[in-house]
Amino acid sequence: MDKTRTQENMNRMEPLRLHPVNNFDALRLAAALAVLYSHQYPITGTTPPAWMNVAMVGGVAVMAFFVISGYLVTLSWFYQPRLWAFCAKRALRIWPALLTVVLLATLVLGSSVTTLPLPDYFRHPMTWDYLHNLLLQTRFGLPGVFAGNTFPDTVNGSLWTIPIEVSCYAVLAAAGACGLLRFRWLWAAICAAYLLWFLTHKTVDLTGVMTHWWEFPAYFAFGSLIASFHQQFLQRRALFAAIACACALTAYACGFSYSAILLFLPAVLLAVGTASWPVLSQAGRFGDVSYGTYLYAFPIQQTVRLLAPDLGFTSSLAIVVMLTLVAGWLSWRLVEQPALRLKTRWQ
Repeated sequence: MDKTRTQENMNRMEPLRLHPVNNFDALRLAAALAVLYSHQYPITGTTPPAWMNVAMVGGVAVMAFFVISGYLVTLSWFYQPRLWAFCAKRALRIWPALLTVVLLATLVLGSSVTTLPLPDYFRHPMTWDYLHNLLLQTRFGLPGVFAGNTFPDTVNGSLWTIPIEVSCYAVLAAAGACGLLRFRWLWAAICAAYLLWFLTHKTVDLTGVMTHWWEFPAYFAFGSLIASFHQQFLQRRALFAAIACACALTAYACGFSYSAILLFLPAVLLAVGTASWPVLSQAGRFGDVSYGTYLYAFPIQQTVRLLAPDLGFTSSLAIVVMLTLVAGWLSWRLVEQPALRLKTRWQ
C-alpha cells in the first residue's frame, strides 16, 4: 500500500533536476561567495561603506541557503519517503566534506601556522576539542592559530550554521516518520503556523534581537511550505513572486524591514532557482562547488591575512576567491561527489 502511494505521489510530480535545467547551482554558489565577501571586511579590518550592512549581506546569503535547502530536501522526502534513506542521504551530503575540512584544519593548517611548538600544539586539549565540530558542537579556535590576526582566534567562522541546518533536517525527518508529510496540506499548514508564530513573536522587528536558531529555520520552513505545493508553484511562479514582492513592500513600508526579507526572499529566490536561464543553469557544469566554497572560505581568508597582512582588501579578496573556488572544486571532486555516489544504495 505504501509503495503504491509513493509511486502515485511521484507520478503526480514533475522530476526536479538540479543540473542543467535549473539555476540552483548558481544561486548556491552566489550565496557562498556572498558569505565570503561579508567575512572579508572583519578579517582584513576594513571599514565597509556607510551604505552597506555587511552582516546582512552574509545573513541574507545564509537565509538563501536555508530556503533552497528547505525546498529541495522536502521534495527529496516526497520523492522517497523512507526515513533511513532520507537520513543517509543528508549525512552523505553534510559529513564527508565537514570531516575533511575539520581534519585538515586540525592536523595540517593548525600545525603549520600555530605559534606553539608542535608537541605542545598536539598535546593541547583545545586541539582535540576542535573535533567536536564533527558532532555539531561548534568550536572556533585552535591553540596559537590566528591569534595575532585582525579577526583573532577563529579558524572557521562559517561552521556554526551547520548544526542549525541539520536540526531542520531532523525535524523534517521526524515529521515524515510520524506521517505528517503524507498529506501535503497538513505539512503546509504546520509550516505556515510556524511562520506566523515567528513573525508575531520572534522576528527581530519585534524583539530587537536576531535569534538565528529561530530565524534560519523560518526560511527553511518557507522553502518547505513552497515544496508542499510544488506543482502549483512551478505553474505560477511569476505570480507567487509578484505577491511576495507586494507583501514585502507592504511590510517594509510599515517598518518591518526584517520581516520583509522573509516575505520576499523564498518565493522570489525559488522562482529564479526553478527557472532555467542560459548562463545560470550552466553554473554546475564543473560540479557543485558551493558547499566546499562555504566550508573553506574562512580558513583560507584567515591564512591569506596571516601570510600577507599588508595586502589590500581588493587584492586579497581576489586571491581568496580564486583559492576558495579551487578548494571547493577539489572538495567536490575528491570528497563530496564520491560520497554522494553512495546514495544509489538507498534508491
